[in-house]
Parts: sequence; structure tokens; C-alpha cells
Amino acid sequence: MEEKIEGTHYNRNKVLRNNILFSGILKAVSLCTSFLIVPLTLGYLDKESYGIWMTISSMAFWIFTFDIGLGNGMRNYLTTAISSNDSKAARTYISSTFVLLTMLAIIMAAIATPLILLLDFNKILNTTALDNHFLQVAIAIALLLTLIHFVVKNIGFIYVAMQKYAINDLMTVGSSVVALIIIYILTLTTKGNLYYVVTTFMAMPVLIFMIGAIPIYVRHPELRPSIKDIDISFSKGLIMKGLGFFFIQITSCLVIFGGSNLFISHFQGPEAVTTYNIAYKLFNLLIIGYTIIIAPMWNAYTDAYVKKDWKWIHKTFNKALLIWGGTTLAGIAMLFICNPFYALWVGSDLTVPISVSVAVLIFVTFFNLNNCVTYLLNGLNTIRVQIYTSVIGTAIYLTAIFIYGNTWGIEGIVLSMAITYAGMSLIHLFQCKLIIHQKATGIWKK
Repeated sequence: MEEKIEGTHYNRNKVLRNNILFSGILKAVSLCTSFLIVPLTLGYLDKESYGIWMTISSMAFWIFTFDIGLGNGMRNYLTTAISSNDSKAARTYISSTFVLLTMLAIIMAAIATPLILLLDFNKILNTTALDNHFLQVAIAIALLLTLIHFVVKNIGFIYVAMQKYAINDLMTVGSSVVALIIIYILTLTTKGNLYYVVTTFMAMPVLIFMIGAIPIYVRHPELRPSIKDIDISFSKGLIMKGLGFFFIQITSCLVIFGGSNLFISHFQGPEAVTTYNIAYKLFNLLIIGYTIIIAPMWNAYTDAYVKKDWKWIHKTFNKALLIWGGTTLAGIAMLFICNPFYALWVGSDLTVPISVSVAVLIFVTFFNLNNCVTYLLNGLNTIRVQIYTSVIGTAIYLTAIFIYGNTWGIEGIVLSMAITYAGMSLIHLFQCKLIIHQKATGIWKK
């Protein structure tokens, strides 16, 4: 029995190492692509239009959270089914999720389209650089393509559930590389046009994820979705679990993290969004690097939980915390080189105050800590406490933003995000310790 457990540890660790290695390589490519895209797009558009594009991309991120958590719900249930070699249940989860998401996307399109036509985006985005009709069309294009991506992105979750996390990364990185090539061609052949930028960045993921579906359904016919495999009883379970993830997404992910560009644009103007994003792009390296390591752990935790392997869970979680400490030290070191790096990267015309860089680093540090602990909780399907902390934390954050947003500046808005994530992460860390030592009771184990 001991040899079997050790063999399971070895296989799970091997899969985890391979995912981390290949994801690391892909994230390095993504990183290079990201750094090339920023000056290229910033040069193609002016600073204000670039800030508007960043805000539109944030809105697209918001739409992604409106899958009522079905993607993450499918991810967990599908991992359990695959770990248990239950192909029928796996196929049912996939079929039910895709049908529900398609229906949801249609409903969202029907609601959002008339709203786009009614809203004054010049006022919302605090800009006069582009007229309202132009902004409405750009946002409508983003909406259509994002809703399609909203459905097809879950092809990546199938790979993740199969513990092939790196393939999901490959599709994401591939879409970014293709977008970079297209933007470069546009800089040579056209004048700055926000429509072209929106269409390029929003259409590429749709195309790549559709292509990514082909290998799954060719090599794993047992996972092909079909109408006959839709099961209402399974759908209820997906929706109930998904709603839990949705409350977390809609609060801590959507309002706090995803809403930063919109709040900064509204209170400080689109150019402030550009300043914030330059700093965020640099310190986001810490999020990217840390996510490479911990993201594959989510489904590995699920697999270990199904097999009651608490020893592996405990050891792996402690490693994740140690690595988080390392990323924090790396972030402090980055502060000493950030200003010359900004000048080299985007030129001296755009200045990022050191206070903004410090605020972003503090936010990124606690964002990473919260990801570390919640990936374990998500993998174990233990999310009740997260729902409460996310809702309460978001309510406090919004109250502070709308009272002090005009006077705080970029730094105040970003630090308020950091404080919110700090509070949530410490509560979640306490819960993780209880669960790992199997001392959790009541709400702490739900």
C-alpha cells in the first residue's frame, strides 16, 4: 500500500512538474509578447485611445465572470469524473455546461445590446477623444466576440481537468502571438484605429480555442458533447456549485480586480489608466510567474482529495507558500529598477511615479497570496467562506472608492484593492490550515 501511495505521489508530481515546465516556457513567450504589444499598441494608438482600449478589455474580462461559475464548476466536477474513470459523467458535465453557457451568452447579448445603444460612454469613460457612436460600435464588437469566447474558452477547462494545463496556456499564448503579428502589420499599413485593435485582440482567442477543440474530440471521443448527454440533474449541481464561484468572481474578481481600470478612468481620466497599466504590466510578472507554479495545483489538489492523499496536499501547499515569499522578495528588488525599465520600455514621455509602483507591488503581493490559498480551497470544492469574504470585502471597497475616489489618486485606489485582498487572504489562509489538519468544522469545511 505504501508503494502504491508513493507511486501516486510520483505520478502526480511528475504531471505537475511537466505542466509547470511547459507553462513556464509558454508564459515566457507570453511575457515577451505582452511587452512587445504594449509599446506597439501604444504607438499605434495615442495615450488616451490606449487607455480606452484598456478599459474596454477590462469590460470584456467582466463578461467572462458572468458564466455564473459554470466553467469552474465543470472543471472541478470533470476532474473528479476523470480521476474516477467515469467517462459517462465526464461527457454529461461537458455537454450540460456548453449548452447552458450558450443559452446564457444569448441572453446576455439580448440584454447588453440595447444598453450599449443607450449609454453615454463619453461620460462613463470621461473622454472626448472619440465620439459616443464610435465607442458604442467598438464596445459592441468587443461584446459579440467576447460572448463567443465566453463559451469556447471552456475547451481549455477540459484540458485542465485532464491535468494538461499547459495546453490551455498554449492556446492562450498562441492567440496573443497571432494578435501581435496582426497589430504589427496594422502599424505598417494603417493609421491608428481602435476598431482594428478591438477586433484583433478579441477575435484571435475565439479562433485558437475552436481549433484547440479538434484534438480533444479526435483523440478522446468519449468526451465529445452531445444533446443526448445533457442531464438536468447534473445541470442543477453545476449551477449550484457554479453560483458559488460566480459570487466570488462577480465580487473580488470583477469589481475589485477587473474594475480597476474603469474606476481609475472614471475618477482620474483615461491617461491615468495608461500610467497604472504600465506599472501593472511590469509587476504583473510576479502574478504570471507565480500562477505558472500554482495554477496546475488546483486540479492536482482535486485529484489528491478524491484519493484522500492529505500528506501530498499539506506538503504541496507549504511549498506554494514558500514560493509566494520568494515572489515578494523579487518584487521588492524590482522596485529598484522599475523607473529605468519604464524609460527603456515605453520612452521618457510617459512617467510612472514610484508611489504608483509601490502601490501596485503591494496589491500584487496580496493578490498572489489570495490565489495561493484559494486555489487549494477551490480544488477541494470548499468555497462558502470565500463567498462571504468576497461579498463583504467588495462592499467595503466600493464604499471607500465612491467616497474617496476623487481625492485618492491612482495610489489610493490601488492600495484600497491591496487592503481588501490582504484581509480576504488571511482569513482564507486560516481556513486552509484548518482543512489540511482536518480540524475544519461547520462553515470552514463547506
